[in-house]
Amino acid sequence: MTQIALDGELLTLKSSRINLSMDIKDADMSGQTANTDSAEQGIKGKEMAVIGLVSFKNPEILNRLLLLAQQTQDGKRKIYRISNELAKAMKIRQVRFTGRVKSDEQENLMAWRVSFTLREYLSVPEVKAQRDAENQPQGKTETTENTAKVTPKAHPAAVSDSQAQTPEVTGFAKTLKSIDTWLA
Repeated sequence: MTQIALDGELLTLKSSRINLSMDIKDADMSGQTANTDSAEQGIKGKEMAVIGLVSFKNPEILNRLLLLAQQTQDGKRKIYRISNELAKAMKIRQVRFTGRVKSDEQENLMAWRVSFTLREYLSVPEVKAQRDAENQPQGKTETTENTAKVTPKAHPAAVSDSQAQTPEVTGFAKTLKSIDTWLA
């Protein structure tokens, strides 16, 4: 019997089994040819499919499992710390419920057959990618005494009507205007 605990709470399932799966995504690039190239799309988080039995005598266990699956935290599904031998071997530390939580009556066993899926949260490849992104050197701009500050100006086609009505007056135009006003 495999045991599983979420946030330290043991899920008491009888005859439990856990199946691990991991998607390695890729897309076909061959088009209409016989080429076998594919575009790699990364390694996705691992999923643990859990199947077990809950006795008809213990409906509170089924009820608690459904409550755990429905828990939210900050508007998102709750993330649980997992304790299980398979999870430990695969370095899965945190999971959340995903997909369907299902319970079927098994009358000949006098129990419910419960099945649900837990998906890894912050997988090892995901943490590694985040760490690599943080360690990337950021481009710095260095200024020297020869560096001039440039103020961007709008392109004439992008200038609004109010800006287009007031043309910029140069020094020579100011002089001509003052002479014109003096003569008038």
